[in-house]
Amino acid sequence: MTRRPAVSVFRSLAVLALMAAPLTAAAQQVCDDNTRTAYQNAVNAGATDAELEAQFGACRGTVTQGVVATVTNFNIFYEKMNSCGLHPQQRRPACDVEIRQNGGYGAFPAGSNENVLFCFDCDLNGIFEYSVPGSVHVTNNISPQTPSWYHSVNAVAANTPATCAWGSGRTIRIRAILSWSAKPTSCASKPIWGNWIDFQARLDP
Repeated sequence: MTRRPAVSVFRSLAVLALMAAPLTAAAQQVCDDNTRTAYQNAVNAGATDAELEAQFGACRGTVTQGVVATVTNFNIFYEKMNSCGLHPQQRRPACDVEIRQNGGYGAFPAGSNENVLFCFDCDLNGIFEYSVPGSVHVTNNISPQTPSWYHSVNAVAANTPATCAWGSGRTIRIRAILSWSAKPTSCASKPIWGNWIDFQARLDP
């Protein structure tokens, strides 16, 4: 696919006055390393979800696969989760994060973060009543080895609601949302780069 860099979003009105109008999601045709840099600059400058969507939304694709665990892939060229689970005794959800390219993450050692939001539907009513964030730091490759690399993101689920009765043996549903650079702001967040995994877990004692 032919790609070209996108214009980053800046919060400063003075800078905005000097810039050409940013590309719309429909007009943007590239999602390469330069676009990733522009996206990270926009996140660092405080761009809102709506601004990120307008400028970079065209980089998202949607592919749903899976039977037991449902995987919804957006742009997974650079990173993706392949599987997730819950350690119920440690109250710790976790997912692998596959790093799939040599670049597009930020120069070593500054790099960027792969963010994962873990959302809990404890009474299986379709509503996520609790969430906890996690992340892992990544950089562009400086080693002689080539992709893929497999990292892990986890978080400790403290102060969960009463419906998440640890040790009760009940089944719950968890959604993990992987989002590069920008932190997911809700359990419905659709990342530009990353994916969702919806899976069942059990609160074993």
